[in-house]
Amino acid sequence: MTLNRMMAGFISAWTLILTACGGGGLEGGDFSSNAPASPEPTYYGKPTEMDAAQSVTVTLPTKFLYRGLSFTPGSSTNGLTNVVATGDAVPISFAEFHIYDTSGTRIQQGETDTDGIATFKIPKTAGTYTFKVFSRAYNDYLKVSILADIYANTPHYAAKSFSITAGDITTGTLDLTSSPVYAEANESTSSRIEGGAFNIMYNILLANEYIRRNIGKNNGGIPSTNTNLWWVAEKVTVFWKAGFNPYSYFGSNSPLSFYSPGERKLYILGGVNGDVKSSDTDHFDDSVILHEYAHFLEDVYGNSGSPGGSHTGNFVIDARLSWSEGWANYFQAAVLSGADAAYNNADENRAPTDPRYHYYVDTYGYRASGNTAGVSISFNLWQDGTAASYDNTSADLAGTGTFREVSVSRALYKATRDDMAEYESTKFGGGMDFSKVWMTFAGEDTAGHKKSNPVTTSLVNTSVYPIPSVGLFNNLLSRNVAGATAKWDAILAEEKQSKTTKDYAFYLGETTCSDITFTVGKEEQLMTARDSVKRSDQQVNNDFYLYYHDGNSTTLSLEYSSTKLNLDLILYKKDYVYFEDAYWYGGYSSDYIVKQSRSETVGATESISTSGLSAGYYLLNVKINAYNKTASQMNTNATYRIKKGGTVICGTER
Repeated sequence: MTLNRMMAGFISAWTLILTACGGGGLEGGDFSSNAPASPEPTYYGKPTEMDAAQSVTVTLPTKFLYRGLSFTPGSSTNGLTNVVATGDAVPISFAEFHIYDTSGTRIQQGETDTDGIATFKIPKTAGTYTFKVFSRAYNDYLKVSILADIYANTPHYAAKSFSITAGDITTGTLDLTSSPVYAEANESTSSRIEGGAFNIMYNILLANEYIRRNIGKNNGGIPSTNTNLWWVAEKVTVFWKAGFNPYSYFGSNSPLSFYSPGERKLYILGGVNGDVKSSDTDHFDDSVILHEYAHFLEDVYGNSGSPGGSHTGNFVIDARLSWSEGWANYFQAAVLSGADAAYNNADENRAPTDPRYHYYVDTYGYRASGNTAGVSISFNLWQDGTAASYDNTSADLAGTGTFREVSVSRALYKATRDDMAEYESTKFGGGMDFSKVWMTFAGEDTAGHKKSNPVTTSLVNTSVYPIPSVGLFNNLLSRNVAGATAKWDAILAEEKQSKTTKDYAFYLGETTCSDITFTVGKEEQLMTARDSVKRSDQQVNNDFYLYYHDGNSTTLSLEYSSTKLNLDLILYKKDYVYFEDAYWYGGYSSDYIVKQSRSETVGATESISTSGLSAGYYLLNVKINAYNKTASQMNTNATYRIKKGGTVICGTER
């Protein structure tokens, strides 16, 4: 099923700097409540049966208004603009609605159809009634609740009063097609800006439709109880309120949209301290909404291992974080491109001519007299990685794309565009079907996502490879792709990525190999001018190995030679957070480090004992100590070998 609507101005915002949530009080003046949280109200979407002869059938359209986006790459006038005209309002599809009498009693309920039409029967009683359509759905098409806050847990709504007259009773019908219910997008008309809630809901519907359409589970638009014919995502809850920063729930003043792993909850930024005109808002920023929803999909259907943390879109970061954020950036562009193509009856995986559909665009405020507004960030996913503004790969070493989130996004987006579409002269899309991407991502294959157990040589379908990265994903995806992949291979080479885990979490097996070389270290850098901690380059200064400990006591040692570089050996828990040297030398410790050896003598053997460790997976980090080192001090090589007991062991593919 395809929604009947052009994607007008739907590319949007994402807050790139994300730090871990902390405790503490709420943001001053933004929101507070001393009342205990109430459960979400019961969902009523099934209509009460009524005899046609004793009822009036009412037809009422529901629509939401939104602020469009003006976006031309490089323009100084980009940003959210005026509220669209009512003629461009979008149907509120598959949403719950209620009808109340003058006493406030609910007398009927139901769900809107694809075109946002509410059709319902009420008794033949003259009088005035109130219709409300709510920002939630729980049906075969969509399972979502957009709620105002974490305390009352009530959905947003758009309402309209109507009257049943003697004439309506005589005909048995009331057609209100010419007088729709509108969810408003102008704060001067409605301070609740309820159109924002329905825009969030609509984007999540688009994502569901994109997935089921592209994995062949939409059954011609007719829902089916057969899961091989029909797909709908499990329920997600979204908290959003106009003028409110949801990060303040967690004690932070930073405006932010985010997803809470394990809770199936999205938090979408509505503004700050009541300001929706000039502050950062995300309710009409579709890329943000879809980006965060992609994290929900990763959490529920994928193999998420992201540790969270800061990311700017232009910095080498943790490979698990770059995969997670890269996937989310890619997914929003794929959905928006697909919605545009579906509306225009075009190729689902074409490269859109309108740049809005292959850019990620982050807006703030909206353009009006006296407002501060514009685009805070935008990057193109349909371009050569060696010419990109964000995560440029031209000067990178092989493998660095594994640690660059926008590189991950570009690689996925380009790989899934038509293989005859050019993004640069003689450079083409990879022609990869999204169905293969989803099969790999969601583990719906039998020999891909459910990777062979590194401890054995045979496939063990009950064992999932424990640490995700784009290298692992590419490796698994290649198993599900038949035929030549030369154009995909060219994209991966351009983005400095591969189809192996060699660049990150390479399995440390019982095989021998030659010595390994760090080719020139890199001095630590600040991620942004606001960053307080210099960070080690996670690709250049670190080699990460997936290590399986069988429970028996042994010694892991690092032997190396270098004239300047000092190597350390760190053994992390599988679900670790990388521990920067600035914290170590600042006197802090990490609960994620189970063993470590940090001799200050260059060339000294580093050794750790596994005595007392539980059997299971760990991450072994061979790292260059770059703390307070200058570029000249790092301008040399180090050659090393890892030993288990007295035997040299090396990374190996399984």
